[in-house]
Amino acid sequence: MNMVLRIRICVVSILFSVLMLLIMSSVDVGGVAEKGSVLVDLEVNIDGGTVAYIERVVSHYQGRAFIFRVNSYGGYLAAADKIVNIILEKNIECYTWIPQGGFAVSAAAFISLACRRIYMGPGAVIGGISPIPAEPKTVEYVKARVSSLLEKMGVKNASKIAEDLVVYAKTYTASEASKIGLAIEVESLDEVLRSIDLQVETREEPSMWEKLLSVLSNPLVSEIMLLAGIILILVEIFTTGFQGYGIAGAIMIILALYSMALLPVEILHLVLVLSGGVLLGIEVFTPGFGVFGIIGIALAAIGLALTLSTTPPQALTSPIYATISGLLAITGLFLYIAYSAVKTTRIKRKSREEILKSTVGYAKTDIKETEPGVVYVAGEDWTAYSVKGIIPQGSRVRVVRVNGLKLYVEKID
Repeated sequence: MNMVLRIRICVVSILFSVLMLLIMSSVDVGGVAEKGSVLVDLEVNIDGGTVAYIERVVSHYQGRAFIFRVNSYGGYLAAADKIVNIILEKNIECYTWIPQGGFAVSAAAFISLACRRIYMGPGAVIGGISPIPAEPKTVEYVKARVSSLLEKMGVKNASKIAEDLVVYAKTYTASEASKIGLAIEVESLDEVLRSIDLQVETREEPSMWEKLLSVLSNPLVSEIMLLAGIILILVEIFTTGFQGYGIAGAIMIILALYSMALLPVEILHLVLVLSGGVLLGIEVFTPGFGVFGIIGIALAAIGLALTLSTTPPQALTSPIYATISGLLAITGLFLYIAYSAVKTTRIKRKSREEILKSTVGYAKTDIKETEPGVVYVAGEDWTAYSVKGIIPQGSRVRVVRVNGLKLYVEKID
């Protein structure tokens, strides 16, 4: 195995193996969710990983009430805006609980305002919704959004409070927020639950996959990953033959864009499945060490598992499971048929020389070194020359070499 092949296998295997372990360790394909409220921990940076986290929780627990336990300094405006859109578009029943001594700042405060009510414990603070960089257009947009959310909550002087929160980055204590109608001051989570007449039956935290996305959401990490993905694709283009770099590059680019909250999660799942299909096709039509086949199966399985994890449990009925099983079985059968057909066509046929060499026959005439004779070998008559001396008619002979349609034979004693 040459060095380039070794490097290719090592790079591709390590990259996709780590990705597979992280994703598969976090996939939740449980059954129908229980009834009741869900306590969602938001003690995280607001980024692409948090978007994936909220999307998963909201999808899995459809129709449930959510209590966001917020304790965060904030994060990125794009990610927070996307979470706010999820809450508003799906009309999610959610309540914000900022625990004693906790904080909901910047993007975390922005998300908190999207819920129906905000509850704050003693020593908690909320506010500082000032975008960075503070460009005039961005500031005006965020101020309008905050004002709209405050109006939805029924807060008086919504426009003035929105200006204080966004333009002046004002932060309110629990008592201050309570006085202006922004929040309700309470002592504990139990008091929150009594107020809204709910019971917490399930608690959710970010999975390993979502924590990984949070790391990738860091601008430096995502931009370097984007650059590396472009370089890998260029290397694939200018390298003779398929090396696997293009697939790795495409996945890195999609991961970078998704971690920046620029692509929906469905695109990430689709890219994983398509990449797996491409690698399986390469393995089928160019059989090698099996590396591409194994990685292809892993990527396709990861993409399908992630799609399944974000599918509402109510939508996964028995007919759906039966259809999925049938399609997977048919796909596996097609892959096997294609692999067998390619393997058959690649079986190396023996040449005439390989078939005839060392084959034993007999001389039908005298065989001389300089004059042709006739031998019967492999069920046919052949023109033959002796490699040493004269071979009498009827003698057993062995083919020594083949030159076109001429055989050179020796006598077997």
